[in-house]
Amino acid sequence: MKTDIYQKIELDFGDDHKSAIEQVEILDARSKGLIGDRMLRAMVFLAKGNIERFKQVIELGRTDYRDVLWQAEYDCGEEQLYDFNKTFHELKLMGK
Repeated sequence: MKTDIYQKIELDFGDDHKSAIEQVEILDARSKGLIGDRMLRAMVFLAKGNIERFKQVIELGRTDYRDVLWQAEYDCGEEQLYDFNKTFHELKLMGK
């Protein structure tokens, strides 16, 4: 996991950050390491520090990863607001 993702998890999830990291490890094992940084950033962003929401977003990603990316990166329309190929630092999302 990239450093910015780990830092964002610690920042957003606080006391629940270990549970969130455990969820990432489970996801990584189930996907055989095929979950990329872009997807992880989108999932963490959408969860907004809520571990239950994080689990829901992970499940949504297993069903259709495009939904996760669309919800995280777009304004519910055609305009792209974020590109999670970039780090949380580059997107200036570390304090949000």
